[in-house]
Amino acid sequence: MNAPSPDRFAFLDEIQELPSLPQVLVGVSRVASDPTSNAGDLAGVILKDQALTMKVLRVANSARYAVTSARVTTVSRAVVLLGFESVRAIALGIGAYHLLSSLRKGGEIVRGFWTHAVGTAVVAQELADLLRYDVPEEAFVAGLLHDVGKLVLAHRWPDRAAEVYGVGLRGPALLKAENRAFGVDHVETGTELARRWELPEVLQAALARHHRTYHAPPAERADRLAFLVVVAKALAEPLWAGAEPHRDLAASMARVLRKPVGMVLDALGRVPAKVREYARFFEIQVEDLKTYTLWVEQENQRLQEVFADREAERRRAERREAELAAIREIHGRILEGRDTADVAALVLRRAADIVGAARLVALQVDAGRLKPAASFGDVTPDFLEALALSPEPGGAVTTVLQGEPLCVVDRDLPYYHRVLTPAEAEAFDARCFVLLPLGPEGAVRWILYADREDDDEPFDDEEVESLSALGNLIPLAAQTAKG
Repeated sequence: MNAPSPDRFAFLDEIQELPSLPQVLVGVSRVASDPTSNAGDLAGVILKDQALTMKVLRVANSARYAVTSARVTTVSRAVVLLGFESVRAIALGIGAYHLLSSLRKGGEIVRGFWTHAVGTAVVAQELADLLRYDVPEEAFVAGLLHDVGKLVLAHRWPDRAAEVYGVGLRGPALLKAENRAFGVDHVETGTELARRWELPEVLQAALARHHRTYHAPPAERADRLAFLVVVAKALAEPLWAGAEPHRDLAASMARVLRKPVGMVLDALGRVPAKVREYARFFEIQVEDLKTYTLWVEQENQRLQEVFADREAERRRAERREAELAAIREIHGRILEGRDTADVAALVLRRAADIVGAARLVALQVDAGRLKPAASFGDVTPDFLEALALSPEPGGAVTTVLQGEPLCVVDRDLPYYHRVLTPAEAEAFDARCFVLLPLGPEGAVRWILYADREDDDEPFDDEEVESLSALGNLIPLAAQTAKG
């Protein structure tokens, strides 16, 4: 972007409410930038302004910076605790706010300006902590002042500003509209104001670049500061009433930040409380922030659901892989000519590993009764004896032998009292279990029983499919042995 000609900013000289940055703040900036200065030098400059002194001490004693229970009572101690760069940023932010708060014209944009500015500043500071930017307070000041050009333009030309800023323009379209209406845009205006105030060059550059597009955290300091403001603007947007954030806003910005979305949402969760804290500090009114809190909570909930879905998919993939490996192993046993009991025992072991069953029993229909042929798990002789049932008309076993699987999610539900005969209800004593027909349709001669502990979840559809796929290798083994 080419630098605008100086006469384009002549209107700044016409704004009587826009004085030069007080000398005390210029002195703070210069002393803090001087490598030969010490805490006493910086404290001496700050002490020349009583209001600034009280504000610095208030910040030093705030929850964010309090490192001991003892109160900070001297400016030199505050400088030691916060650091030169931090005190400079804090002092400049305070001074700039109080100067600019005198600009009252501009209608709606002025009324909402400081809420937007403080919100962006808080988010920028949180992101600076997340990215380990060396002076997070600098990010706060950059966020606080990033749109200061809008405030100045709206104050100077309130009627034009209402037309430009009242239609929701953003990005290049907004800058073009500003140039048409004012002869200069808010980025150029804010940068010129920062230059006149002799703000640190890194802040001047950040204000000049806050409309750039960044796809990752840049290395150069001024670009990194501008980057923090750009991302903070996006993530602060749900703070404003009526704003409807994009569904993937947090995840998208997390990718740009190169940080896990959970860490970003954790930082954003602290924003409402800190916005209220700074609002009291700057004596401004903020809107109800419950919407922002709700948005962060919803994003966290969605994140948990995504993770749960991914975890479930990972488990499904692992189960499918384990199932295929088990099928290959069992087929190998069948081809080796192993007897049916040996194959059935292997099927039950692998089925237990894959789906997490507590007990499994392979039941063969023999002479009109069920005959336990193989079992796995905590299977007692009494339990096996109870399973040696004779199929009864209308009973569950008869239905399964006709090719219909039975999946019981809770045996105590009234529905299953009607499905199970008294003998079946006594034999199948687990809360949740499945009975699966094994073998070709119309020729079911085997049943697979599987259950889980009473406090476990019932088998889901995919687990039942795995049990069926493995269980059907048992009649295959029996048929092969006969052949």
